[in-house]
Amino acid sequence: MTKRGNRESLSGIRTEWSGGLRFLSDEESARYAAIARRHIADTRPDIEQAELLPVRAVELDGDEMLLEYARHRQGIPLYRGPRLFIRMDASGELLALRTDWKPCRFEPGPEGGPPGRIGPEGDFSRLRCVYALDVSAARPFYVFPPRMYDRAGVEISRGEKLGPWEWIDLRGGGGPAKRSHPGPIRPLQGRLPVSDSRRPDPLEREELRRARSAALDYLLRCARPHAYRWAFLAGKEYSSFRAASGGFIHIRVYRLANGLPVLGACLDLYVERRSGRLAAVSDELHFRRVRRDRFAEALVKPACSEAEAWQKLSGQIRTLPYYALNGSNAQGNPQASLVWIEESEFVCDASTGRLLREEIVRP
Repeated sequence: MTKRGNRESLSGIRTEWSGGLRFLSDEESARYAAIARRHIADTRPDIEQAELLPVRAVELDGDEMLLEYARHRQGIPLYRGPRLFIRMDASGELLALRTDWKPCRFEPGPEGGPPGRIGPEGDFSRLRCVYALDVSAARPFYVFPPRMYDRAGVEISRGEKLGPWEWIDLRGGGGPAKRSHPGPIRPLQGRLPVSDSRRPDPLEREELRRARSAALDYLLRCARPHAYRWAFLAGKEYSSFRAASGGFIHIRVYRLANGLPVLGACLDLYVERRSGRLAAVSDELHFRRVRRDRFAEALVKPACSEAEAWQKLSGQIRTLPYYALNGSNAQGNPQASLVWIEESEFVCDASTGRLLREEIVRP
């Protein structure tokens, strides 16, 4: 799910549609796509244009055109693969081309449909109920979290991104927490870590302890939550604590209201691995026109049950092939394996029971 106020790391533009941004018509898109392909052939002749997958074509402020491409192989998308962004002026002159495209070795495509063992279970145990502020500022939704399987139909990842949760108790041993007067939470305090292509080393226990202490100390200095609670994601595979590039630990703290995670209302903290010092803080709510101390009061409780939501959603689940990167060969070029992703284009509005075509959670 896209966060408000984010900027694409390659394109440099905001991912939210606002201001003078305009989607190009089909005719305009075809015209600029033909020009873009000529620029790509001249600038990056190593890119096989048959693998370009159009994502969007928009007009930016100042009469600039931005075309974005993903990558596919014979109609099968490369999951979280490279992106190519090309910017042109209104006449089609090239302004910039940015991409992380590299040669890639692909496995053969599927011989038929997905393995027979893949399919939704006969109950609603896999549904999760969440608030998603990008979709609604008040209503909760039942979602079917996507799952990934290998070529033979064996599940690759069993990690949960929507639980289990560890409630954060800020009472300080049963008594009221001592808090200094909090300053306002800004969208960014301090420096975010500089991007680094090297994979960071796994976190050690002492690093986790220092990072956890820094996060709790910051929360104690903030205004006490109203109508929601703070929580860490505490899964075995996915957790709130992640090693980040540049010698930092990235900590994502979740707001939970009515026992449900509020997606789009997370707090991101960056802690130095060596010292345990808090270096930067970013609050997703800063980018929304809501009062951080009152936003949760508008969140309504679910009105329909998981069983009712499952009856609506179970018929909307599909299993599609993707390619996923799984390492590099001896030359350092990435390799892609065929995988199957079980997913749904729909969510169920937990307040009305209606189905909506929305993408809230990715695997």
